[in-house]
Amino acid sequence: MKKVAIITDSTGCVRQQDLAEFNVSINHLVIIFKEKVYQEFKDINPEKFVKLSHEHEELPTTSQAAPGQTVELYEQVLADGYDEIIHITVASKLSGSYQSAVSCATMVDEKRIHIFDSKTIAYPQGAMAVAAAKKAHQGANTAEIIKDLEAMRDSSHLSAAIYHLTNLRKGGRLSNVEASLGSLLQIKPIVQIQPDGSLEAVEKVRTFKKAIASLLEQAKAANLTEAYEIGILHMENKEGAELIYNEMEKLYPNLNIQLLPLSLVVAVHAGQGAVGIGWVKTKSLN
Repeated sequence: MKKVAIITDSTGCVRQQDLAEFNVSINHLVIIFKEKVYQEFKDINPEKFVKLSHEHEELPTTSQAAPGQTVELYEQVLADGYDEIIHITVASKLSGSYQSAVSCATMVDEKRIHIFDSKTIAYPQGAMAVAAAKKAHQGANTAEIIKDLEAMRDSSHLSAAIYHLTNLRKGGRLSNVEASLGSLLQIKPIVQIQPDGSLEAVEKVRTFKKAIASLLEQAKAANLTEAYEIGILHMENKEGAELIYNEMEKLYPNLNIQLLPLSLVVAVHAGQGAVGIGWVKTKSLN
């Protein structure tokens, strides 16, 4: 029986205990404040991200992992005794990580390294990785795991409410006038991952309370079964996230619900205060 290793990008927000228990390896994307490079969730945490964001007028940039870092990770995992690797990347529509991983796989051993485009980010991406690692531990082969990943990808959902418009303005997605007017009117955009992996604004509501209500309505309308797992995400807005978490526990008392920090790569654009909700069907996939 071949040993299959699971790698995922740091944008998946996987808890440390899950990384350790299921032996999921992380390929760290980077955040760049001027010339200073930080590996997501390794060199920089949410608190440090917020501090640096306040100190810099310009928005930081983000990038996929350096090819050398990815190649080194692949080589180390194979050297640890694994026969094959499945690398679950952030959506190719949102990052160059997928294409970079494909190139790196050819440098190492493209027959043994399989790159899977999650077509999502944050919690659903990470949940896919953990579920895939569980399957690998149960003895599933690469083809079986990838088939399950495809089913999980089709069942995934991620949406988020933007609290402050500052980062959207800094990133050029809003003009100063639009950002000022939006802040004055308390406009809170709702963004959502689309089936092709792109991220689009799907709604604009007045007040963050209404934004949270909109996210909860989406979750209620989804009528999730016990085959699903749910993640509540936030960027330094634990109060808003806990409000959603508590309501979700009432709505879906039998589901596994996690409260997690939002990917810092996402936070570069979403900004401080953003909250999100994601889910994916991880059970009964056969």
